[in-house]
Amino acid sequence: MSFKDKKFHILSVDDTETNRLVIEKMLRSEGFKVTSASNGMDAIALLSDVITPDLILLDIMMPEVNGYETCRIIKNAGKRMAEIPVIFLSAMNDLKDITNGFEVGGVDYITKPFQKVELLARINTHLKLKHYQDKEIELTQRELIYTIARITDVHSSETGNHIKRVSEYAKLLASLAGYDEEQAEVFKLAAAMHDIGKIGIPHEILNKPGKLTDEEYIKMKEHPAIGHKILSESQRPLLRAAAIVAYEHHEKFDGSGYPRGLKGKEIHILGRITALVDVFDALDTPRPYKQRWMINDTLQHIQKESGRHFDPRLVQLLVKNFKHFRKIRDNFPD
Repeated sequence: MSFKDKKFHILSVDDTETNRLVIEKMLRSEGFKVTSASNGMDAIALLSDVITPDLILLDIMMPEVNGYETCRIIKNAGKRMAEIPVIFLSAMNDLKDITNGFEVGGVDYITKPFQKVELLARINTHLKLKHYQDKEIELTQRELIYTIARITDVHSSETGNHIKRVSEYAKLLASLAGYDEEQAEVFKLAAAMHDIGKIGIPHEILNKPGKLTDEEYIKMKEHPAIGHKILSESQRPLLRAAAIVAYEHHEKFDGSGYPRGLKGKEIHILGRITALVDVFDALDTPRPYKQRWMINDTLQHIQKESGRHFDPRLVQLLVKNFKHFRKIRDNFPD
């Protein structure tokens, strides 16, 4: 999403109700979403359990916990909260006061009374900086995701465009299920990492042309847990989504899947979507252990497994919109 299209969320923290109301009215008239808190502890509680704003406006002179201490707590509360830019908004205008604001992690300091044009200019400057920093991080994550996924493919001798097809299928199915463009893009990138855990499975098992022995199959079933372990320590939302996909894409709707035997909506929607599109692509392409299925046989099998292996609603969406999935398959042949 471009900067001009995004609706930014600002948390305003001030113990004076009149100040909060003025700021709310001012920012909402400019298209911002605004949440207010009357003290530092309420703001920290909101940040911990409810919201992740794009920017915080923080008063200093507040009862119990002042603005400096509030900012210090925020900046030491983990990456998600620490990365939110904080602008101090205070009547305290000594050089020492301003210096303290920067020392505890503020990105700017505006003295009261302020002009609307100044406040909006400072807010937009820091929102732009944060937005483009986030975009750069996101682009780097995407590149790393597809690089790691390709390494996994090489290790398992996977079909050439399997990752690309599964990713595009996941994005399409997420869109059909009602997710917006930004959310569907997360599904696409997370799905690319579904088999990252195979990096921990021996090559001879992954590429065995015949049926696996019981011992080999038990070993193969370890790859979701391996993938989850690799990805779950990240604090980045995209990689945490990928960790869910890696862990749950072999769960089945009736509870007979692995590794945890989750059932129905206990399985995250990321896992349910990836489970369906991964099997669809597996049946629709040749593998070391099988020939490519005829498309009618593939669709019949998927419909037969509705409610058993797959979420029935997702099956209906795939079958009803099959021509769009076929177009993706044709665009990324092996």
